Amino acid sequence: MGRANSKLEAAVKEMFFISGLPRSGSTLLSAILKQNPDVYADISSPVEEMVSTSIGVMSASESNQLIKEDKRKAILTGLVESYYSDVDRPIVFDTSRGWTAKTGVLKDLFPHTKIICCVRDLFWILDSFERITAKNSLYGAAFTDNESCQTVTTRCDALMDVKKHGQVVKTYYYLEEGLLLNPDMIMLVEYEHLCKHPEIVTREVYEFIDKPYFEHDFDNVEYENKKFDKGLNMEGLHSVRGKVTWQPRTSILPKSVFEKYSGKEFWRTPKGDL
Repeated sequence: MGRANSKLEAAVKEMFFISGLPRSGSTLLSAILKQNPDVYADISSPVEEMVSTSIGVMSASESNQLIKEDKRKAILTGLVESYYSDVDRPIVFDTSRGWTAKTGVLKDLFPHTKIICCVRDLFWILDSFERITAKNSLYGAAFTDNESCQTVTTRCDALMDVKKHGQVVKTYYYLEEGLLLNPDMIMLVEYEHLCKHPEIVTREVYEFIDKPYFEHDFDNVEYENKKFDKGLNMEGLHSVRGKVTWQPRTSILPKSVFEKYSGKEFWRTPKGDL
């Protein structure tokens, strides 16, 4: 019995989470972290959606009063841990932009966990989406409907449309909620800072999660998932190759889009609002 328990304890992984805004460096950060043989990190998983769905099912069931709090925690924790049961690394980072809207859930399930949130100027996030769309012009614009994908302005507006749960704006408000409710759980990583100072930022991540630093090779960071990106009709969406460096560039977005969406980074100034 004692031997079985020790094996079970050895299999238990320490869970951390990567979240934040899209096109803001989460794939790059995962590619860096996974160089560490003790760390598992990847692109967005379905775990957050599975947890959310399970909570909804348990709450809507006629027998929901029979599912006490301890059992709910056991079910949800078991779901997360089961998903990663085939991972042989002791530290796991699950990635989903929805986690910042569920900091309370994570705090209940994993009381000592932390969330690394990648952020970036909204204007440059929209610019990044538009570049991916331009590379895949035969497939239209992902994350927008046919009516909205006709011009660069309508595509950007769709990504920022609250009523349509735009892919960018919804994560913006997820992040806002997380920082309001449980700021101590969250570390913000600015995309530009990660690219310019990868070692400094990575050391800060290890310090934040209270783990020993691993000597990473920032000159050779690679990640690619062609099959996943092709399924979204967005080739190159998750692609990291070579040296981590900052590459200044000129935006391909019109001035009107810049004026509309610049200065909204509330995590830098409390007055930022949409």
